Amino acid sequence: MAVRAVSIPFPPRPRRVPVSPLLTLPAPNAAKVELRFAPLDDRDDFGRAWQFQSLKSQIPGIFQIDLNSLGLPDGTYEYDFVVSASPAQVIADPFAEELEKFGGYRSVFHIENGIRVAHEFDWSDELSNGVPLPNNNQMVVYEMPVRWMSQTEENRQVDIGTFERTVFEHLDDLHDLGINAIELLPIEDSADTIDWGYGTRFFFAPDWDMGTPIDLKFLVKCCHQYGIRVILDVVMNHSRKCPLETLADNWYYLAPGSTEEDGNGVHREDYGGRLFKYARPVDGGQYAAREFHYRMAEFWIREYRVDGFRIDEFKGINNWDFLQGFRQHAWAEHDRLFSDRPFIVIAEDSWRRPEITRDDAYHEAPLVDSMWNFDFRDEIRRLLDNALTTNLGEPSRSDRIYSMISAQKVWNDMSRSYRSEGFDDLRKTVNYITSHDVEKKLEERLMNFHLSEILAWMGKTPGQGQTQAAFIKSIVDNIASQPADVQAAHAQALERIGSSFALMLTSVGVPMFLAGEEFADIHDLDNTDWHLKMSDPVDWSRLEILGHKTLRNRVRELIRLRTQHPALQRNEVNFFYWHPSIDQNDGVRVFAYCRSGGQDLGKSGQAVV
Repeated sequence: MAVRAVSIPFPPRPRRVPVSPLLTLPAPNAAKVELRFAPLDDRDDFGRAWQFQSLKSQIPGIFQIDLNSLGLPDGTYEYDFVVSASPAQVIADPFAEELEKFGGYRSVFHIENGIRVAHEFDWSDELSNGVPLPNNNQMVVYEMPVRWMSQTEENRQVDIGTFERTVFEHLDDLHDLGINAIELLPIEDSADTIDWGYGTRFFFAPDWDMGTPIDLKFLVKCCHQYGIRVILDVVMNHSRKCPLETLADNWYYLAPGSTEEDGNGVHREDYGGRLFKYARPVDGGQYAAREFHYRMAEFWIREYRVDGFRIDEFKGINNWDFLQGFRQHAWAEHDRLFSDRPFIVIAEDSWRRPEITRDDAYHEAPLVDSMWNFDFRDEIRRLLDNALTTNLGEPSRSDRIYSMISAQKVWNDMSRSYRSEGFDDLRKTVNYITSHDVEKKLEERLMNFHLSEILAWMGKTPGQGQTQAAFIKSIVDNIASQPADVQAAHAQALERIGSSFALMLTSVGVPMFLAGEEFADIHDLDNTDWHLKMSDPVDWSRLEILGHKTLRNRVRELIRLRTQHPALQRNEVNFFYWHPSIDQNDGVRVFAYCRSGGQDLGKSGQAVV
């Protein structure tokens, strides 16, 4: 992708506005807490310039200090806390909104005219060009790991993307592609550098490796200027190295190995972190972990103007009260500040429960607005791979195809039957064929998925000791010098990927795809290794491989159709042709349907597929 001059303004010059002077720290086991701080300009005397002030505790376990009462000279100060223990512990602020890293992580505060201030960001031109943000039924979502948004071709598995690079190297191309929503893999600060960040450390601060708060706000503003919504992927099942783990373990977290969360012995996966406690209140009846994440949601809406959240691994959290409360708090803050804008809360639920999106799901309200549709991914890949088969007494192939496209019923391949619930509106299902979860068989990138099948049919398979990913890479990256039959197989795979996008973008649901799929990127590393799959960024140079730019243009046209055609933003779908052999397990997979827009077939303003 070429770097081009775009109509993006330079980042604004920061101004200062007064903010709350209170620093608050939960530390129920501490007898004393001190604020340790020093002017940031005194780094040349680091470790010897610390000043100390004691925090007061009027509520048991909660310590506070008013920065405006300290009479500090103007400047920027770095700070952390010294908590009485044996020995005393130096701990960063778990509510840090801006991070510094020097001999450890700590936060900063700014003093001007004796009071605490913060950067004021100029949002005034955010929507000044008159381009509206798309409603939920109009979205085409681009799943973006920011760490992959780098165009560096050398040391690709080491280099990481940043907010700044995303703006200046990719945003114009993404706007040209036509996507109108970006789902950012976790950008709250984590202990990961190369990995995706699914182990959050600081829940109120952008990842230090990706950029500053101003950088991220600038990214969000530039997206909004292009009519692109920004959805944050948030991890609330667990944290990793969060200061709360040391400060207030029993308030916020389950004991390691505990099953107290649900009381029925169901194991919760901690992914190497600590599991948040949602089901049982702490002393005084407060649900500390719930309130922490409600506050987190409100913060990102208020400070960064995000347009929604994607909740990672609700199966692990599995607390309906908390999830419903999270949605309600997020929507309330959004409606308070931006009631004229669309908003959405999406869940990943690997237990695949469409019922959580129903208007009467729990206490006569939904838990979430939408959810990732794992079953769509699996079912469409079975169809594409000619593995969508039925047994005697089961629903026919045509019925399963209809159900997949219409979202009215959802197939459970384990039980070989439909789930009890489907989706009653397209906004409630996020349909995708590929996401960042590419580890398991039949989850890989589309070029790997399709080309592997075609080559295997031709009798071409990996050599001894060669991974499937390395085999496909050796072919795709050298396709111009491959034999004619292999080039033809590659061309056929590109056609299949185009058809995959055509099905996804005309099905009833919110379409989503992983960064790089639009031009048939492939795996450079072994995607079946969960470590390696996260450090395998997009290779943007593959856009120039024979046929890949043509695919991108085809995807671009399909996205334009999806975002501009009113019938594709409604629920109606009518199938009017099936090949006579479609219901045979080896039958011809040819069918036709109409997104009718609620009108009789044959009327104008319809889309025929």
